[in-house]
Parts: sequence; structure tokens; C-alpha cells
Amino acid sequence: MASDEFYKKQIGAKLNRDKVKLWEPPYTNKDGGAGSIPQELITKYAAEIGISESQVAAVLDTLRTHALQKLAEREKYKSSGLATLKIKISGSQGTKQVMSVEISLTCKGEELRKKVCDSLDDSARHFKMICSGRVIAEDKTLQEQNIRNGSQILALCLKVSETEAQAEDKISAEIQDFRHAAELLSNRAEQEYDEMDIQIADQSGKPIQLPPGEKRALTLAMALHEKGRQALKKKNVTLALPLLLEADKEFKQCRADILNSVDNYAILCLDIVWCYLCLKHVEDLPDAEERLRNSENFFQKSYGSDLQRLMAVKGSSGEELALFMKLHLLQGIVAFHQHRMEEASNLLSKAEQELQRLDIDDDKITTVMAMGFSEGETRLGLRACDGNIQNAVAHIMKRREEKKENARKRREERHKKNLEKHLGKTAGGKHVNVDVYQMLLGMGYPKGASAEALRQANNDLNLALEVLQNHPEFLSLPDPEPKPNVKITDAMIAQVTSMGFEPEMAQRALAKHKGDVPKAIEELVSSGGDIPPPAPGDQSPSTSSGSSDSTTSEDSSSEKTPEQLKEEKEAIDRLVSDLPEDEEDYLDISLDEEKQFLQEYKSLILSLRS
Repeated sequence: MASDEFYKKQIGAKLNRDKVKLWEPPYTNKDGGAGSIPQELITKYAAEIGISESQVAAVLDTLRTHALQKLAEREKYKSSGLATLKIKISGSQGTKQVMSVEISLTCKGEELRKKVCDSLDDSARHFKMICSGRVIAEDKTLQEQNIRNGSQILALCLKVSETEAQAEDKISAEIQDFRHAAELLSNRAEQEYDEMDIQIADQSGKPIQLPPGEKRALTLAMALHEKGRQALKKKNVTLALPLLLEADKEFKQCRADILNSVDNYAILCLDIVWCYLCLKHVEDLPDAEERLRNSENFFQKSYGSDLQRLMAVKGSSGEELALFMKLHLLQGIVAFHQHRMEEASNLLSKAEQELQRLDIDDDKITTVMAMGFSEGETRLGLRACDGNIQNAVAHIMKRREEKKENARKRREERHKKNLEKHLGKTAGGKHVNVDVYQMLLGMGYPKGASAEALRQANNDLNLALEVLQNHPEFLSLPDPEPKPNVKITDAMIAQVTSMGFEPEMAQRALAKHKGDVPKAIEELVSSGGDIPPPAPGDQSPSTSSGSSDSTTSEDSSSEKTPEQLKEEKEAIDRLVSDLPEDEEDYLDISLDEEKQFLQEYKSLILSLRS
């Protein structure tokens, strides 16, 4: 019970204050048996804490037994090198089982797993082990993973029956699949020009320009985080926590200044601690307090302690208030489990005040949704405007326009980068300047001539004009800009085959000429009706409605077979299938679970004080 743990902590602190060592005489005999505890000590502590003398005596005996056990474990580690690890097993129904395992720290994670398995029945052998917020890797030694004598390890039992065990295997496969897809997506981000890459933006929604390598790492972390967050919203904590810890591992590959420019890592820390709470293991993981401190530091630096910086940037703070509410709630719960009752009470009170501000009347939500707005944007709009319906509608409309403008800018930036790639590089090795290129087009020069002139003139506009005057032959150069992909329809093929050509040859000719029927027929006539197949990886128009854009991310993609490219696209589609379109989805918290945990821990504090 929480009250028993609280009394142990209180009495333990007083023993340290009074320099009482329960493992020494007179409290413990030389043979390790129970000695005698002075009655005056029991009476003193009972009066100070406000509990009965029998309760104090029972707690002192428990603490004495634990002290002897720790001392024996420490001595055994010194003499034999065998560390004692405390394994706390969390069952699928929230049940707990505590066990000790003796093992050398030079052993690998797989050996620890075997030892734990040997102590469990068959129904509980599907689990993941977590220590200090990291999943224990089976191919590394415990020492390499910073596991020490006395470390506490959470064994997260995912399923309990054979049928559920098969489902757990599916979860593990899903995690690997999502990670593979996230890596594919991040590789595209590294190549700068891909159309599907995740856009990384600051709190105001403006894109952040990053070097390709760092963008790749951050994209991988963000994709894994988002998938884990969606699993958490579906109450699938056993899938969410491993994904979130995978994301955490990737975020830690990024420089601190990059992490400080986006709020994703601070929110990830909140999400991981929320998983700990759902698993009822907050008291066992000191990692939780450190994560919450990271979140708090970022929120205060980015938003201001009273959200004043956020007000200056966005004009409102109601949406992000949900993050502070969740932070204060989790901090209060962690403080409770660390027996800092006054601090816990203050933090929970703060979370309660914030939750009351965020709680919106259902009738108001219904009214605004009737105007054609989604439930998510309705809730966020009302929270941003303290429940004022008229102001909320204006706020939602404004946010829609801002998002539309940001999306337009991202599309323009994508198009500009893609065009830059196709225009080539100057004699000096730099990309052709798209702005100067478009100035030449505005003067009436053809695209091919403009690009070639800038390549030779190293982007100097005046020099490029001289080049164009001196080289009129440039005016007939082909267009360097990429042509849009064209779907080859049955009607196109029918037009070509009606001239007597084979359907396969018609398909090849149409693909080669991007759907231009007259040119395809002309090609077939000149070649005698025989068109060789394209080389593997050559870009060709699509013959299905599910085609992707014609532009490739990098030349390396052309080395892959169509089957490989299809598999990659399907993997990425699975990754993004249930990801939210609204970038503010993470702020849309229903508050139901938060209310339940708040009332639970407020009641616990009241019961301890009564």
C-alpha cells in the first residue's frame, strides 16, 4: 500500500537523522537474528509521525530485514562478482511480482532473460526488460548498459496466453516494421529533395532548415515517436512504450541545440512517463523524474513559466496549457511516490486548476462542431479562447489560414529544391540559383537556355545575359525541368493498338513518350513496331492510380527494382496510415484519464493525512 511505503520512507529518514544502524547491535544480534529495539525509540517515532507504536515496530522490523538483505548482497557481490538485481514483473492486468536474480554483470542481456524466464511460468514468458528508461538489449553485457548491483528492472509482461503470445510476436514484428519504415522515410529526408519527407517546424509552424544528416536522425526519431503516441492514444501501452523508447534512443543522437529548437523531445519525455504511470511503475523508475525535469526546462524556456512567450508568438496559450497540466500532474505523482507529500499536494493542486481551465462544456463543443469544424480543432479552439464560442470560431478560422499558408510555403520550398536539382550545377560547383533562373524566364528566355547560361555564368545575372547574347544556339536547348508523371490509360493504349501495333509495344512507346500518343505511334513506325524494354529502375509513367510522383529522391533509388520500391512505399504507407494530419493533434487531450489519476492521488494524500 502507498501509506506503508510512505511510513517506511519517513521512518528511514529519521533513522538516518539519528544515525541508527538497524543491522548492528542491539537491533540485530551477531548471528543476524532480531535483537531489541528500545521502546523509547518506538514511542518517539510514533509521536513524530502520528501513527501507532505497533505500526512503528512493524516498519522498523521490515527495514531491519531489508538492511541485512542489502548488506548480504553487497558482500556477495564483492566476494563473488555476482550482482543481485531486483526484477519487478508487471502482468497484463497490472499485477506485480518481485523477484531477485543473481548474475554477473559481464553476462549479456539474453542470459538475464533466460534466468528470469526460468523463474516464471509459461504464461508469463513474453516480456521486455527496461532499466532506467531503456530496453535492455540482449546482445550487450549488463555492464555496458549501465546496470549495477542492486539495479531495479521492470519486466513488462506483454501477454499471458498462447493466443496472446502470438499477438505479442505480432507487436514485436510491428515495432521492427515501423522502425524499418521510419528509416526509409528518414533516408528520404537526408536526400533533401524528396516529396514525402517529414517537415520539421518550430512552435509557430515555420520550417527549420537542418543539414541532411541531422534531419535524417530527427526524422527517424519523430516518426517512431508519432507512431508510439498513436498507440498510446489507443490505450495500447505495451506497443507504445517500446516505440517511444526507440524514439528516445534516436533523439539522443541529435545535438542538444537541435532538440532545444523543437518541442518533440520534451513531449516524448511526458509520453514515456505517462506509460510508466499506466503500468503503475512510476515509483520504481527514477528515470521518470529526470525526464519530467527535461520537459519542464524546455517548456519554460520555450513558452515562458506563465506561457508569456507563447502568447507573444501565437496570441493564445490554452492549447499548450494541456502540456503544463500533464507535466504538473506527473510531477505531483512522482513526488508522491518519493514521499514528498507537501510538494505533491501543491503540484496536484496546480494541475487541478489547469485542468479546470481546460475542461470545456460539452454543449459548447456540440455548438461549434455544428458549424462544420472537427472535434479536435473545436476543443483546441475553445481552450485557446477560454470557452468563448465566438472567439473560438475566429481562432479556428485563423489557424486554418495559417496552416494553409505554411503548407503553401512548404510546397513552394519543395518545388524549388526539386527544380534546383534538375537545373544542375554551375561551373563553380554550386546549384543553379532558382530565383535568378526565374528572372531570366520572366525576361522571355527559354528554360533550357536560361539554365545553361547560369551554369556557365556561375549564377551571375549580367554575365548570363552576355552568354545568351553570344550563344544564340542555347535557345534551342531542351527544357531541364522535370515533366509531371502521366498515367498511361487503356484509352491511350487502344489508340495505338488500333494502328496495328502489339499492346506491349504500345505500352512501352507510350511510357517512353510520357503518354504522347502521336509520338508513340511515330516511334513505333520508325522502329518497325519493336520497342526494347526499359532498363531496370528507369522512370516511367504509371499505369495504376496508386502511383507516386515521378521525381526520384536520389540516383540511388534508380538502382532498386520496381518490387523493392513498391515494398518500401507499402512500408512507409503502413507507418503513416494512422498518423494525424493536424500537427497540433498532440495537444488535443481528452482529460478523462488525467481526471481519474488526479482524483486517485488526491484521495491517497487525504487518507495519509487523516
